[in-house]
Amino acid sequence: MIPLLCALLSGGLFAAALPPYDWEWIAWFALAPLLVAAHGRRPLEAAGLGVVAGVTCGALHAGWNQDTSRLMWAYIPFLWLTMLFVVTATASAAARKRWEGMRWVVLVACLGVSGEWLTTLLPIPIHLAISQYKQITLIQIASLTGIWGVSLLLWLTNAAIADAVLRRSGRTKPLAIAAASIAAAMAFGWWTLRAEKAGPSLRVAAIQDFSGDETGDLAPPPPPNVEIDREKMTRAAAAQGAKLIVWSEECLGSGFNPDNPRDGTTALARQTGAFLAVGYSDAHRPKPYNCAGLVSPEGKLLGAHHKVHLYLGESESVTVGGRPTSYASPLGRIGMEVCFDSCYTNITRAVAASGAQLIAMPNYDPPTPRGVLHDLHVAFLPFRAVENHVPFVRSDSNGHSQVVDAYGRMIGLSPLYAPDILVRNVAMGDGGGTPFTRWGDWLAYLCLAGSAAFLIRSFSRKNSASQQIKS
Repeated sequence: MIPLLCALLSGGLFAAALPPYDWEWIAWFALAPLLVAAHGRRPLEAAGLGVVAGVTCGALHAGWNQDTSRLMWAYIPFLWLTMLFVVTATASAAARKRWEGMRWVVLVACLGVSGEWLTTLLPIPIHLAISQYKQITLIQIASLTGIWGVSLLLWLTNAAIADAVLRRSGRTKPLAIAAASIAAAMAFGWWTLRAEKAGPSLRVAAIQDFSGDETGDLAPPPPPNVEIDREKMTRAAAAQGAKLIVWSEECLGSGFNPDNPRDGTTALARQTGAFLAVGYSDAHRPKPYNCAGLVSPEGKLLGAHHKVHLYLGESESVTVGGRPTSYASPLGRIGMEVCFDSCYTNITRAVAASGAQLIAMPNYDPPTPRGVLHDLHVAFLPFRAVENHVPFVRSDSNGHSQVVDAYGRMIGLSPLYAPDILVRNVAMGDGGGTPFTRWGDWLAYLCLAGSAAFLIRSFSRKNSASQQIKS
């Protein structure tokens, strides 16, 4: 009974650490009860405890809704989180039979980060680190390690606490090393922010033209006296001085024709004198691209990004895009991404490596109970910004449009399921990227190598033991 309660506790604690609850400090010990409960358990029992923790976390976030399709969208991230908990609990229990102390703690941390990397092969990756997206000083380490560095610290600390509990000692080497590692990361972040050099400021806007047509019973529609008109909202943003205005993903459908001088979007750019980053579908055959286009005040299409990471069944009707890049403009080099691209490290790295000083991102997160997908997506962008020192402007028609600066600070965040014109000033990046831009996911690969070495060693030991018994 006690192991089951520990698994329930871990699920509940980690749920509280994630947005929108944002009790991020809980994440530093949330998984320790699960690791303790898995100790001494058979693989199937340890896996079951991981399932309990993951399901509990998902239930506390997504709850219940009669619309099964919406419920499925809401639970998908927690399905992968459950798989991550299952793998880590099972492997850590097996490893504890041979090792304890620092060796076991490091192995659990490597296994956790390896599991997170494996979720990048699934629809929507999951990271413990997204619980820390508001901890601006801490997350600066991502400019060296990527999001993996923060996740490694979380796994390391949770494992060190679990090890201390299992050894019934509050003074252990793993606890001391975990505390020192956190302190070093915080010191690096403090130094990075102190040495910050702000680039030229740009006034930007995200148009959140929420209509309520797709939310059903999840949210009430806007009041009848609130007029939702993308063109009028864009003119209002331009009147407030916005020089770059971002629209949502595929908001124009297939109706955008940049080659036609009478196209309404290019005409609007000329009339407002603003750059527009718009979402649309092109005429590519046999399947169109999901595009983000940058339209200049002269009504010219300066460049188009084709969405690379397609979400679930989207690949049935959309062609996968090629290598992303940025485009020169009088504002600076502007890069673009579309929605799900920002959940992976590789797209932003490629855009930043091409010299991007700002990334405009048309976005569409499907309406889900309690806005689960919107809340989780919000937590990814500060990491992408810090990893490459490039600011983001994200527009989503359903809510939580964002402006994030190059150091991960949330300059602006629109409400969920409500219309909004988000206008902010944000400092441009220098276009030089960071060590992570150049080195990539090196820390995740190092953790994968360490986990693989453990598995190979365990397998070889089992074979040796079997041969000795037979002889």
